[in-house]
Amino acid sequence: MTPELVFALFALLVVAAYAVQTAIGFGSTLICVTFGAQLIGLQEVIHLVVPISFLQTGYVVIRHRDGIDRRLLLGRVLPLMGVGMAFAFFLLTRVGGPWLGLAFGWMVLALSARDLHRLRMGSTAIDRPITRPASVAALLGAGVVHGIYASGGPLLVYAVGREGLTKKAFRSTLCAVWIVLNAVLVARFVVAGDYDRAVIIDVLWLIPTVPIGILAGEWIHHRVDERRFRFAVLVLLTAAAISLIVRYSAQLA
Repeated sequence: MTPELVFALFALLVVAAYAVQTAIGFGSTLICVTFGAQLIGLQEVIHLVVPISFLQTGYVVIRHRDGIDRRLLLGRVLPLMGVGMAFAFFLLTRVGGPWLGLAFGWMVLALSARDLHRLRMGSTAIDRPITRPASVAALLGAGVVHGIYASGGPLLVYAVGREGLTKKAFRSTLCAVWIVLNAVLVARFVVAGDYDRAVIIDVLWLIPTVPIGILAGEWIHHRVDERRFRFAVLVLLTAAAISLIVRYSAQLA
């Protein structure tokens, strides 16, 4: 495929990812990275999707800033995830290439399989509270995963989703987390020289895909059965994860 066609397909993927997130609350970045790695390099995908995430998270934080649980955000989430991200940055200097792609594939496969099982069992509610050590471990792990793949959402939701927050506080607090941590990621990319003129132009071209995806997601949300749609997304994620595992395993052989 030509570079232009690859980018067009990736742009459609971003539209689909934000449509899914708007329709069912699923992580748009996780979808972009999982499927985008089939088209371009894993790190290249992350460089593109992290900046455009500010469009949605920034909107929520600005409009619903009164819902942010600052005590939880500043007292536990950011410090623990910050430590996890620092370890991730150190890890990136030691491990790279196919190993990162392979590990990401296995992570997505495990998360998708877990959610598929819960969906089949009819469980959609948030689980009972977890212990403090388990919460600390989840937040540290979320920081590590976000530092490497910009996809720490599942582990963060696992920990924060059991803090008894209201729906508004939960969404606002999580968006505030992504604003801060993604700003750190972008700063790291800039310092490393990852944003040359070509990448910046690609990011600018991708900006319109976010509102288009949000509008499409609203349409889906009101017309498609959420449980069936979520099941289909998880099946696709599972298939994509298996494809990533096969692809990067072959590179290591």
